[in-house]
Amino acid sequence: MIALRDPWRTAAGILLLPALGLLTSAHPAPAPTTLAHAVARQAGVQDQDPPWPVERFPSQVKNACGIWKGLGWPQAERPTDYTAGPGLVIRGSNVYRNLSHALPVAGHYREYDVNPRPAGSHRDAERLVRDTTARTVWYTGDHYVTFRQVSAGCP
Repeated sequence: MIALRDPWRTAAGILLLPALGLLTSAHPAPAPTTLAHAVARQAGVQDQDPPWPVERFPSQVKNACGIWKGLGWPQAERPTDYTAGPGLVIRGSNVYRNLSHALPVAGHYREYDVNPRPAGSHRDAERLVRDTTARTVWYTGDHYVTFRQVSAGCP
């Protein structure tokens, strides 16, 4: 028997309860979805744009790749600030759990900030997410809403 994480969907990712008319006011309807999108989400990857080499991303992405590569892509248990220049820190190395399944489900991910900042200031939305097993890197400029894989130049 397959355990369902989302009671609104079947194991195949197709909406079940709305089709049966079992929605009540206590349970709002889930967002509409197409079968192709549901199958893609079940497989572990949302609709993705094709990968780009790091040179096609904003320049700060290439810079961040260099910082994290220089630090050996650390893997701390908790979010950690690392020195990124005089008076600057960059946070990263903690586990990214991929709860939305926007990335392949088989991955083991760590998240890393893109932009260094003064110590004590707020982080922005840009992140690199790295699969520590496959050594693939993904960029998100909107705090995990969308991702694009970095195909080269950011190991």
